[in-house]
Amino acid sequence: MERPLSLVALTVVVSFIAVALGSAQSGPETIGVDEIRPGMRGYGMTVFRGTQPERFEVEVIDVLHNFRPDQDLILVKTMHPTLDHALVVGGMSGSPIYLDDRLAGAYAYGWPFGRDPVAGVTPISNMLSEMRRPVRPDSFPGARVLAKRPRRATKVPRRRRANIGGLPAFRGGDQDAPRHDAFTTLRAHAARVGIDMSDDTRIRPAATPVMLGGFTDEVASLLREELAPFGLTPMQAGGGQTGGTQTGPGYTSFVDGGAIAVQLIRGDISATGVGTVTHVGTGNRVIAFGHPMMNAGELGLPTATANVLHILASIARSFKIAEALNPVGALIHDRQSAIVMDTAMTPATIPMRIKLNGIEGAMRDEWNVELASHRFLSPMLAFGAMANAIKATSSDQTDVVYAARTTVGIEGHADVSLEDRGYMGAGPGDLQSLARLRMFRAMEAAFGNPFVESRVTSLDIELDVEFSRDVLVLMDAQVASNEVDPGSTVNVFVTLRSFGNDDVVRTVPIRVPTHAAGKTIEVSFAAGNAVRIQQGRARSLDDLIDAIEEAYPATSLVASLKMPSRGLRFDGHVVRSLPPSALNTLQLVNGGGPGRPFNTYERQEIPLDQVLVGGAVVRLNVRDTPRDR
Repeated sequence: MERPLSLVALTVVVSFIAVALGSAQSGPETIGVDEIRPGMRGYGMTVFRGTQPERFEVEVIDVLHNFRPDQDLILVKTMHPTLDHALVVGGMSGSPIYLDDRLAGAYAYGWPFGRDPVAGVTPISNMLSEMRRPVRPDSFPGARVLAKRPRRATKVPRRRRANIGGLPAFRGGDQDAPRHDAFTTLRAHAARVGIDMSDDTRIRPAATPVMLGGFTDEVASLLREELAPFGLTPMQAGGGQTGGTQTGPGYTSFVDGGAIAVQLIRGDISATGVGTVTHVGTGNRVIAFGHPMMNAGELGLPTATANVLHILASIARSFKIAEALNPVGALIHDRQSAIVMDTAMTPATIPMRIKLNGIEGAMRDEWNVELASHRFLSPMLAFGAMANAIKATSSDQTDVVYAARTTVGIEGHADVSLEDRGYMGAGPGDLQSLARLRMFRAMEAAFGNPFVESRVTSLDIELDVEFSRDVLVLMDAQVASNEVDPGSTVNVFVTLRSFGNDDVVRTVPIRVPTHAAGKTIEVSFAAGNAVRIQQGRARSLDDLIDAIEEAYPATSLVASLKMPSRGLRFDGHVVRSLPPSALNTLQLVNGGGPGRPFNTYERQEIPLDQVLVGGAVVRLNVRDTPRDR
């Protein structure tokens, strides 16, 4: 007959079980940097092909202290047939490294053109700190949180959710500012974070490959130039397909050492950043990469599981070729030591439709994609998607006249519908012309206005293309004499030329201001879409949208007389042609209110039947006093 356990023995057993359960729920067993010594052996986990992680061996070289602010770096040598050949591999960023069967950190850094498989490992303590970092409640507008949280494959304490930040503020209607194109804010952010990727001698993040699917060479090259300063390496390696029949960890959910995809664009074309999961928590948090993706704080980008097809060995930088599988959660933190995902969040995306008319015989004339929703990324992604659709549909290098009808959906605001007409001398893919569509200014106003929380919710572009030289070219502007009287009216003769026709001369009367006596004034002639209208300071998002909608068309000739006096902007209106005394008084009384004085213009619009290109300038010397007649 078995004797019952004594009270003491029972207490010991219960205590042991409690400790074991507590340990299982307290997170991964980790090893601190202070315990790591040269020569220690361990292993890492990453996906070399497919979705299941495989083991590779590592040996510690040493610890590099203060590699980043409050962050050390563990230097290791990797041992695996693939890594012996490929050395440091882009897309392996985040691969968990274990020493003494404890999680030490994430494979994250390497040297370009290195001859040995040596990598830098970000300590897990820094990454777990980011995993615990909270998020501001307003960081991810439009995102949804799942009512039921899916179970996780591995166990780590539940954490709270994540943050975004510090991007250039919207300029708020400074009409004297240079024209914005789709990349202006992105370049400003690149300068702000100060990432210099030009030095091949310093250690770098194991670059995040961005798989481009369905992109032309020209647009892929453009994206490569724009994203390279952030450590992102766009490459044309396919895009992947979402979903499928296979199920299980690594395919429908994240696993430690599994592949992860950050989806910037998905749909008919795709742009997908690829890396590796370091650790999956018992809650909704997942950490990966071991370095920032763009160091942009709280992001809210779509994430997905990924399938690794191949590791391409390169002398410069090897990388994983992979494609996205199933959408899972959102990237909520992009920080120095890690990116953090929340698997219970469905991020907001921007559906975008691009319809092309007038290109006969094209294999496709409509493209549908989803863009990641973010204030400085989305305009660049929208431009890339639009340019790629046009380039892929027609690569003709010939004259094109176009009409672009764009509709921008804005949260809390009526849809903004704009029509821009123009001319592309290098064919439908003339990117410089497309970058000036007012759609991009509307997107910037929605994301960055200082008045209300708003965002872009949809984009629709319908582009009518006509292969034609049916344009007017502004060839010249002349006057009978450059010496003019104050208060007089001067006829300027503007020469317009159209293909296959005789030149046409239009007479444009210009009234010379009396207060310009003794000065030189300038009259410029340009197409309407090249002229920015002076407007008062915006007081609301509606004012910003009104300012974007108020524009001269490309089918107008606009004469702009640059006045010798200057003006000031006030809320909702502009005061032009102020004398110096009034200008100084208003600036002193109002402090910084009206802003900088600006050059004022007297303008007149001459409607034309065709799109106008080109420009001309006439300078007039105004006499001190009128001549006797």
